[in-house]
Amino acid sequence: SSGINAEYGGLGYGKNKGVVPLYCEDLFIKMDQLKQEAPENEYQVQFSMLEIYNENVFDLLAGKQRKALKIRQSKARGFFVQGLKKTPVGSYKEIEDRMAEGTANRTVAATKMNATSSRAHTVVELTLTQKIKAGGANMTKTSVVNLVDLAGSERAGSTGATGATLKQGAAINKSLSALGNVIAALASQAEGGRKKVIVPFRDSSLTMILKNALGGNSKTVMIAALSPASVNYEETLSTLRFADRAKQIKTKATVNESPTDKLIRELKEENEKLKKMLEGGEIDHSLVKDDDEEDISDEEVQARLQALMEENSAEKASMEQEWKAKLEDAQKAIEAMKAEQSRKEEMKQSVPHVTNLNEDQQLCGMITYFLEDGKENKVGSRGADPPNDIELSGLEIEQNHCTVSNNGGKLLMVVGEEAKVFVNGEYVSGKLELMHNDRLLVGTNSMFTVVNPTERATGEAAGISYFKFSYQDAMAEIQNLGTEDSSQKGEELLQQDIAELGPMIGEVNAMSCAMDKKVKFDIVIMPAEGTRARRTAMVSVFSYMTSCTHLLTRDEFISRKYKMEEMYQQCVEGDNTWKSIDPSEDPFVEDQQKESTIGTVSISLKSLGYLFEQEQTLTITNYQGSAKGELRVNYYPAKEDGSIITEDDDIFVDDPDSLIGQPLNFSLQIPYARGIPKRYENVYCRYKFFLDADQTITKKMTGQNPEFGFLHTHSCIPVTDQFVQYLEKTSLVIEVVGTQIPVPMKAGDERTTKQLMASNFATNQTQLALMDPEKQAIMGELESTKRRAKKQQNKLIKVQELLNDAVNAQSDTISVADLQKILQSNANSMGIAVAGLLAALKFKNQS
Repeated sequence: SSGINAEYGGLGYGKNKGVVPLYCEDLFIKMDQLKQEAPENEYQVQFSMLEIYNENVFDLLAGKQRKALKIRQSKARGFFVQGLKKTPVGSYKEIEDRMAEGTANRTVAATKMNATSSRAHTVVELTLTQKIKAGGANMTKTSVVNLVDLAGSERAGSTGATGATLKQGAAINKSLSALGNVIAALASQAEGGRKKVIVPFRDSSLTMILKNALGGNSKTVMIAALSPASVNYEETLSTLRFADRAKQIKTKATVNESPTDKLIRELKEENEKLKKMLEGGEIDHSLVKDDDEEDISDEEVQARLQALMEENSAEKASMEQEWKAKLEDAQKAIEAMKAEQSRKEEMKQSVPHVTNLNEDQQLCGMITYFLEDGKENKVGSRGADPPNDIELSGLEIEQNHCTVSNNGGKLLMVVGEEAKVFVNGEYVSGKLELMHNDRLLVGTNSMFTVVNPTERATGEAAGISYFKFSYQDAMAEIQNLGTEDSSQKGEELLQQDIAELGPMIGEVNAMSCAMDKKVKFDIVIMPAEGTRARRTAMVSVFSYMTSCTHLLTRDEFISRKYKMEEMYQQCVEGDNTWKSIDPSEDPFVEDQQKESTIGTVSISLKSLGYLFEQEQTLTITNYQGSAKGELRVNYYPAKEDGSIITEDDDIFVDDPDSLIGQPLNFSLQIPYARGIPKRYENVYCRYKFFLDADQTITKKMTGQNPEFGFLHTHSCIPVTDQFVQYLEKTSLVIEVVGTQIPVPMKAGDERTTKQLMASNFATNQTQLALMDPEKQAIMGELESTKRRAKKQQNKLIKVQELLNDAVNAQSDTISVADLQKILQSNANSMGIAVAGLLAALKFKNQS
């Protein structure tokens, strides 16, 4: 589940160690005990760390040599990653160092690609080898432990991609869906039955790598991290269902044991056999093909056989090499890495530098660029001549993006033409001085914090306290988040949505420009609808090719964004298959037959609480705040027999709470709309009232002045306190919907997406378009207030008339019955009691 810090259970925090450190520490303690009991035996642990991003596998210990690795297969070994680096480790501290190295490499890679940790899975693999001398022979036992971080699972959960709903397809992440399908198939297989269950291990890179861990010869442990918060109720249930399904998988671990000399001999013999097979052209498909796998080509078989030979050779060389020598080499590499880290830490205390901020807290501070005194540091993309001092990759990084100079501790930035740079949330250009703790956004997703040790020390000595900004804080500055209702939970959630979507909008717009997709994305704030507790953030998609705009929910947008990233990655890598993708599969293209919101109107329901009718002509306002026509909306309170209550009935309620426990009926009428833009057809209205599960809709009409002729009666029997609060505090939002008629770009218009966006893309600050329900509801409230005041005034006039009659008659009393009649205002016809009836009133004659 999201929001519960699942990493705490895995890695722990401080003295509270998680599963990974406890397991690793216990492993080495047990090994030391066994060595003392039998010094002639040898115990080896090898560490590897890989990342799966967009179905590509990357070795996180390969340093700067980052390239996608192939997943190969053999009948005997199962799936394996060709060329994955395995490093000897002699203690948990060395494992920690290697994990830190892998995390640092992952951070660097994330800045070079359009990737963050939330979109990638990390797999740490520990290979334990026991070489035991028994009966004059050397025996080898091996086992592999996979520690898997399924990053991004919380986002998939919000779209129903985990637990029982995993089979619904789409989800956000292909690997997570595939893993869920594999677990479901394995659970079904464990339940037995005559029907053969095919387990879809081949559906993703993650499931292929984990086949050996899930497929039988293994022990699998799953930790389900849950949230006690009520807001995570559905996600918690989903996670529990997922864990329960995984618990049903039946595995049986067996000891992987054989003589060491025999293993080496078998590897050598297998390689010789494979070599002869490749040279002779007689290829045995069964060596590298699963029984349930479809036929594969000879070329694919040759590639798999070649990969198997290379893996066998590497394993043979590893077994023949002395373990102590390998361990010493690995430890020397770690010491060299630590010495370099120590040198950098010392420099951080005196030399100004910039350090990275990342959405994942674990990746913050992993990248540091030093700004040495007297040097001008050129910042930009690769390929510049001469090369840049600080090379960044990713969206919207220009070759000559900017320069940062250090002149005696004073940092000066010069921004290049058309380069995108934000400082402390403000778009900047030209020259400016950088101060300690400034936040820099270079391009779309390269975020840094400025650190100037000298300036910091001076400021702290003067009593200045520097706030430690997170990635979310820095992004919130750029989105200029701030609402009057930020203390309310609903507005806090809205701000979180905007802070999350803001950077994504910048990224997809940059991708659209890079691939010239002629599409622009923006954030839209939608009003609360019905009893929905808060306003919500959505994403608008505008197509320059058709001039059509459609709205996506947060989850729909995020789901598409993953597909956009895959397409963009193909573009970056020179794979042109993205250009020929079918429009129905293109995440940038919207279905033109999809209905879209023309605009909304909001009508106050307060008058219903006083049994007043309301008749209003309201402006239809779209998400940009523009008028898109007018909508006539009327509602009338009704009696128990269904007839409409009018002013002639002289029925008035002083306090809406007096309605509680009584029946209430009213009729809502939407007779017509006027001035609907010509480009819409099949226009209709829809809304949700109070606790309705489904929307109420009018009939579909075409034309600028559609006649809906809609009349619907709503009943609340009996009226509850919740309903009264709904009338008092909520406006009814009516959505006007239609199908857009495409308007093609003018012939000969050859402007690129970047040029089309140029008018408002220079700052690229997302404009938060706001549909404000109060703007349209206020007129109705004013009318209701006026009518209530008029009713009260009429009562006072009648009381004054009674008083005058008593004075003229020289009487010091007023009829209780007459006074009751005035105060009740015929409320008995509705069966509504009026509180506070007076038993008698006496007036002194003042004349």
